[in-house]
Amino acid sequence: MLNKEFHYDWHVDLKSSQEALWPFVADTNRFNRDTGLPPIQHLTDAPNLKPGKYRLRFYIFGQRVEWDEAPFDWVYPYRFGVIRDYVAGPVKQMRVLAEMTPNPSGGTHLRYRVWAIPANPLGLAAIPVQIGLISATQFVSIFKKYDEIVQKNGTHFEIPARVQFASGGHLRLETFATQASLNGYGPIAQKLRGLIEYADDLALQRLRPYQLADLWSLPRRETLEAFLRAANAGVLDMRWELLCPGCRGVGESHTSLSEVHNGAHCNFCNIDYDVDFDRQVEVVFRPNPAIRPIPDSLKYCITGPQSIPHIPINQLVAPGETLDTSAVLQPGYYALDNASFFVDESGQPEIELALTEQGWDKTGLAVKPEARFRFSNLTALPYKVQFQQTAWRQDAATAADVTTLQVFRSLFSREALRAGEEISVGNVTLMFTDLRDSTRMYRQIGDGPAFGRVRQHFDILEQAIAMHNGAIVKTIGDAVMAVFRQPVDALRATQASHRALDAIGGSPELYLKVGVHSGPCIAVTLNEKLDYFGSTVNLTARLPGLSDGGEVIFSEEVFKDVEVQSWLAGSRVNFVQFREKVKGFDEPIELHRLRL
Repeated sequence: MLNKEFHYDWHVDLKSSQEALWPFVADTNRFNRDTGLPPIQHLTDAPNLKPGKYRLRFYIFGQRVEWDEAPFDWVYPYRFGVIRDYVAGPVKQMRVLAEMTPNPSGGTHLRYRVWAIPANPLGLAAIPVQIGLISATQFVSIFKKYDEIVQKNGTHFEIPARVQFASGGHLRLETFATQASLNGYGPIAQKLRGLIEYADDLALQRLRPYQLADLWSLPRRETLEAFLRAANAGVLDMRWELLCPGCRGVGESHTSLSEVHNGAHCNFCNIDYDVDFDRQVEVVFRPNPAIRPIPDSLKYCITGPQSIPHIPINQLVAPGETLDTSAVLQPGYYALDNASFFVDESGQPEIELALTEQGWDKTGLAVKPEARFRFSNLTALPYKVQFQQTAWRQDAATAADVTTLQVFRSLFSREALRAGEEISVGNVTLMFTDLRDSTRMYRQIGDGPAFGRVRQHFDILEQAIAMHNGAIVKTIGDAVMAVFRQPVDALRATQASHRALDAIGGSPELYLKVGVHSGPCIAVTLNEKLDYFGSTVNLTARLPGLSDGGEVIFSEEVFKDVEVQSWLAGSRVNFVQFREKVKGFDEPIELHRLRL
């Protein structure tokens, strides 16, 4: 009887589409939590663990339940499944398969199947009760609840929860929301307040400002600034998460920028990797315990489809077998090992791919978003087809985004890398400014008045730079070094600064000499503040010296940016291209001169 396999087959008709239901139904982390399972532990040093599997454990009713699990198989948005082999507890093996198909009259038919083999008499008695009776009703109820939320255009943040505030926490939250509204962040502050008041603990574990800004239809920059102000006010806690290049999940998480380091490790993928500021360091938030306590770790599943959503097809194919499937793909580039594909409406509707000992037999093909695939495994070993999107998510507020905001540098001036740490930044835009004839001005009008004029020019620059999504890194004499994420913002800030200087008048007139350049660099800490160095910095610093004043010199890298091209055409400004030998660089540099 212990070898008996129990099989349960549940069906439910839902009103929403497969694509709309998938983020809920395939979020196995949330589903396990909603069904009442306890949080899991990931055992990284488990004995006798086979490659490609993960040893997981939880305790329920005082009993240890432990199992080995390979990542789920799935095809978005049609089906997903998993096999769990237990090493402790009342169950020997469990298999799960969920399939979603469209109903002829609209909506989705969800079929959810479970196979379970008991490991002992307790399992023989518990499986028919726990799975056959309790889960049968519970699962269907949860899927219908998800469907109701989708029908209302809701998200995971709308799932009802029992909320427990810290003593005085709700008052502190209300006070912040009121103050933030007075400072111009009213809509964002009210949305954030509602989130903390009603969302469940799992939804509040990892708040991503850009994702929420898109959800709320509010500006990303202002939302990020509001979150930074909330963190400074003690309403939110800020964390720096190091994202793994493999699974793109959180390899490491730190409470301070000083804890971030160049080398990181992902327990899920079991790999070491280097990090960079503009891709793999994401800034996230969660409620401060003085407002609303949230458990440090809430993990109920680590291998489900939503754990790596950039992979729409993740399916094991046995030797000599063929996987015949279709998936819904977003436009863009995809990779299958070393083979690359481009998804576009102009692509092929059906693709046949064969895996040999030399790899896949085709690459570089264009594929329709709903193409049909035939993956044939001609090797002697099983193979996991992982068809993955190569582009990184665009809704992550990275360290490069945050550290280029003046609000961050003003509120968190002590947030810096530890001494000696160097983190690469794949691409950033730098601006260096200088004042023309400032030394002569001190002689002409005296030190006091001249210094006042210089301070006035600093205030104008700071306002213009902050207004255009940048931040001042440091001042050097009467010069400024600033950083931006987008090249066009640096040019706009330069133009705004020049116009503001013109408007204040005074004698002698103030003329800016500005250099702007984009490229990779290294983030470091100098003089206890976040700074940058490298060839990009060196070149940018020398560009103001090529300006006669009242103009900006910018590089070819800046000129080629599509937003810069559009801005130059729309602004009808006069600029000329020239080549110039720059000190420290062997070859002449392609540059552009723009009169302000």
